[in-house]
Amino acid sequence: MLLDPSILQNAAPASVEEALLLAEKLFSEIGVQRAQIVSSTPSGNVSGLAGVSFCVTLPLNELEALAQRELEAVAAEQGIKVDRSELRITQEQPGRLDVTIEGDAKAFLGSLTVRVTGALTLQADGTLRFEEMRMDAGAGMFAGMAGALVRPKLAKLQAQPIDLRRTDGFSLRFTGLRVVNTAVEVELTCDGHLSN
Repeated sequence: MLLDPSILQNAAPASVEEALLLAEKLFSEIGVQRAQIVSSTPSGNVSGLAGVSFCVTLPLNELEALAQRELEAVAAEQGIKVDRSELRITQEQPGRLDVTIEGDAKAFLGSLTVRVTGALTLQADGTLRFEEMRMDAGAGMFAGMAGALVRPKLAKLQAQPIDLRRTDGFSLRFTGLRVVNTAVEVELTCDGHLSN
């Protein structure tokens, strides 16, 4: 999962520098090596991390590679080999990224092209949520089997928001989500109750 909050619970940062190091570690652990993270501190900030914003720039090709690895891992659990996958992320309205993943897979019963569509949306409460996740694999027995495997995973993905507000000592809320050229930019802001 992108931005797993469990890593934050063991080592809440006390400074912007520590927060940046922790963010770099978080992204490198999920396999995004070229995430660019910059911070901006509000003027007159005397309460440590309160109000500090972080802008994370994630190259689309790294997100595509991450999606490919996740897709291959899920498929391999069921004895399915992914031959090709393609991730497309577009933005037509603020705070919403439209996501399409298309892949060709092979199993002992034959081959199939699967297309998953949906959106990643910025919620008013400062979380991100996957919405409108749908799968199209055509008709037939193999398509039905693929649907039985994939649809519960999509439902689980939609049911669990990406929420960094729950972490004791270091709480973040998402405040921006956009596509810029060949990258996705995610903005996070430290909640105001933080102090050193």
